[in-house]
Amino acid sequence: MGRRNIEMLEEIALEYKPFLLGKRFMTDAQLSERLGISRRTLQDFRDRGIIPFYRLDGKILYEEKDIEEYLSSIYIPKY
Repeated sequence: MGRRNIEMLEEIALEYKPFLLGKRFMTDAQLSERLGISRRTLQDFRDRGIIPFYRLDGKILYEEKDIEEYLSSIYIPKY
């Protein structure tokens, strides 16, 4: 994951409006599509505590800010 994923998250920020308490959230399906990874991989990330999430009425939600922080933490710039 790198610069391209951060750019995709910036696109997401423009497309989605605040959903709850002024924060932006993505569903499991939206995030997996944007990052180009399977929903099973996202489940693995949740199970291993890699990314935080909310479970609301059985639906999984990811706060955009949490995903941005995670991607920034693993970003390795080109030399």
